[in-house]
Amino acid sequence: MPGYLLQLLIALALAGLTWLVGYPLELGRSSSGQPRHVDALDAALLMFALINLRLGWSAANAAHGGRAPGWFILAALLSAALITYAMLRALTPS
Repeated sequence: MPGYLLQLLIALALAGLTWLVGYPLELGRSSSGQPRHVDALDAALLMFALINLRLGWSAANAAHGGRAPGWFILAALLSAALITYAMLRALTPS
């Protein structure tokens, strides 16, 4: 298994972990008096997922003469979309 595939799998695992764990951080109260929360743990995990995705992308480019394999590009773009969706979900006050 190439090293860049491991980085991609770690990024996906971290993004998937955000569906299972969370640490709501209270931002304050809304105008109706309800508390507003964001998920601080999910945001931290997703930051590490993005770092792993970037490391994997660099390693894939270096291993193949400056051009990552097509399957890796597709998988990395789908992973980036998943991470972006999860980050928006984590940082949107509820």
